[in-house]
Amino acid sequence: MKAITFDKFGGAEELKYRDIANPVVKDDEVLINIKYTSVNPIDWKIRQGLFKDRMTHNFPVIPGWDAAGKIAEKGKNVNNFNVGDEVYAYTRKDAVSEGTYSEYIAVPSSFVSLKPKNIDFAQAAAIPLVGLTAWQSLFDIGKLQKGQTILIQAGAGGVGSFAIQLAKYIGATVITTTSTANVEYCKKLGADRVIDYKIENFSEVVKKAYPQGIDFVYEMVGGQVMADSALLIKKGGVIVSIYLPLDKAEAKRLGIRSEYCFVRPSGEQLAEITKLIDSGKIQIPQIEKMSFKDAARAQEKNRQGHTRGKIVLEINP
Repeated sequence: MKAITFDKFGGAEELKYRDIANPVVKDDEVLINIKYTSVNPIDWKIRQGLFKDRMTHNFPVIPGWDAAGKIAEKGKNVNNFNVGDEVYAYTRKDAVSEGTYSEYIAVPSSFVSLKPKNIDFAQAAAIPLVGLTAWQSLFDIGKLQKGQTILIQAGAGGVGSFAIQLAKYIGATVITTTSTANVEYCKKLGADRVIDYKIENFSEVVKKAYPQGIDFVYEMVGGQVMADSALLIKKGGVIVSIYLPLDKAEAKRLGIRSEYCFVRPSGEQLAEITKLIDSGKIQIPQIEKMSFKDAARAQEKNRQGHTRGKIVLEINP
């Protein structure tokens, strides 16, 4: 099969387009013929070696953890899917090696869900990692409840786009930050208050509107933004980060809970997201299609930041 791989950590020039052997399907796995994958920040961070001390890497590495396509083969223990089913999945395994910048991937069937009926493969590929990250951060870890107020940093990105909608779905009041170009986009996603960080200080805006503090901060920026965000949370509230958690000692001093989300595969939760999409309760993030062979350029564009929605790669459209 065709795949994008890299043999050592480094820059985008390490990505190579080559022929490799097809995956072997285990008894509890399905083989997905990938139509589209998506580009996430984790892809280039892994390529640069930023996770080499946190995860096992087996070279050559195929990047990518999102897949949308059709089931080409299934193991003998798989009863919940059939060959030809249109599916999508978040495919991260324990070791970084077999990814989705490839024509095929074999994954446990528990990672997989039927894709939403009312969207195409390109749109579906943009969902698994960001959708599950937002779902697990808000509901499993943060325990967001109806009536609470949440500040979502970087609302126009892939995860932020989903987080805004899921928070509104559950009945929360949503404040988000973004750049000038994406203010209207975040409003369309349902945010109650969109703060343009280019011209407004988010801390001042939130303090003025909620002098007693807010319930929840979903943090996707880090650094000083995280530190300033934590000061806006009322005692007993929570800050959830997808990068590094707020220092536990600082959280204790503030009387808040500090949590970190490293998303895990879940076909069951993806199926719940599918229901929300098919019912029209969740909009798909804006996507930009790029060629499979342009993976290096796509990763660099993602690395530069300020992406609205997601970049998807055409593998076998």
